[in-house]
Amino acid sequence: MVTNNLGIAEVINNALATQAVYGVSYSLIGLEQNEQHYLGYQGSGADKIAIRPDLEYDLASLTKVVGTTTRVLQLLEVGKLHLTDQIGNFLIGLNHPELTIEQLLLHNSGLPADITNHAQLTRPELVAQIKQAELIYPTGSQTVYSDLGFILLGWIIATIDGDLAASLSKHVFEPITMQQTGYNLTDRPAVDFVPTENLPERGGIIRGKVHDQKAFLLAGQSGHAGLFSTLTDLSKFAAMYLHHGIYKGKQVLQPASFALLQHYYQNGRTLGWQRWSPQGMKIWHTGFTGTSIALDLEQQIGFVCLTNRIYPHRQNQAWLKWRKLAIGLFFAEPEVINYD
Repeated sequence: MVTNNLGIAEVINNALATQAVYGVSYSLIGLEQNEQHYLGYQGSGADKIAIRPDLEYDLASLTKVVGTTTRVLQLLEVGKLHLTDQIGNFLIGLNHPELTIEQLLLHNSGLPADITNHAQLTRPELVAQIKQAELIYPTGSQTVYSDLGFILLGWIIATIDGDLAASLSKHVFEPITMQQTGYNLTDRPAVDFVPTENLPERGGIIRGKVHDQKAFLLAGQSGHAGLFSTLTDLSKFAAMYLHHGIYKGKQVLQPASFALLQHYYQNGRTLGWQRWSPQGMKIWHTGFTGTSIALDLEQQIGFVCLTNRIYPHRQNQAWLKWRKLAIGLFFAEPEVINYD
C-alpha cells in the first residue's frame, strides 16, 4: 500500500488551490489498492467542466513508455529485435544507420533532443530532417533525452508489425483491456478530452487532437507522443507492471523484460524509463502536458497523475514543482529531477 497517500493528496490539493493547474486525475495503486481521484475542472470559462472518470488526456511523452517501450520489450522477448541491432537494418535513408536499439532506448545515441524548427516544416520535411539529423555528441558519451530516437523506434515497430497504432492496440492495450487508449480517438465527443494549449496557429484551444507538433505533423501517430488515455486505463497499465507483466492471467511482459530494466542504470535511465535511483526498481516518466507515471516494482505500488498543465499556455510552469514533490513523496526518496 502507498504509505504517503495523504501527503500526495495534500500536494495535489495545494497545486489546485494555487491554480498551478485547473484539474487533476490521479490514482494510487497497490496489490490490494486502487484509489482513483478526480479533482477540479478541465479549464476556465466554457471549459469549466468538472473532472470526471474516463476523461481522455493527451499523454505526450508517456507515449514513450506506455506504448513504444512496452512493445519494443515484447519484440526483444521474441527475438524480432535485439538491443544490438542497428537501426539501418529496419529503416532506409538514415544519416546514422549504425545507431542501435539500445542507444535509442537509453537516450545516449548522440541524436539531438528535438528538431528546432519543426513548427515551420511540412511532414516530408520533418521526416527528412529526423532521418538526416547530425549527432551532437559522440554516441554513448552522454545522455540527452531525445524525441527523435523514439520517433525512429516507432517507425521500426511499424516496419516489423505493419502499423504502429494497430501494433500497440493488439499487443499492449487489448491484453490489458485498455479500451480507451490509442492514437486519433475521433469516435469520442470533444467534451471527453481534457483541453491542452491555446495555439492560435492551430485554431485556438486544442481538444482531442495531439498537442505535440511533431506528432501532429506525423498524422497524430508517433513513437514519442500522440497517445490519449484515461486514468482508468493507465491504472490498468500500471497494475500490469506491478504484477510482473501479468494482467488478469495474461502475460503481457515476460520476466526477461524486467531483468533488462533492472540491469540498466545509466545517468538515471534504464530502457525507455527513468530510474529514480540506482537502488531498488523505481521507474518513472513524465509528459510535457503534465502527465506522469511512477512505479515501485519491488514494493508493487504505483502512482499515475494526469493533468493539463499547459492550459491555456505553457508559460505556466508552476505544476512542475508540485509534480516533483508528489513523485518524491511516492518514492519516499529525495531526488533532483529534470522534467520533460
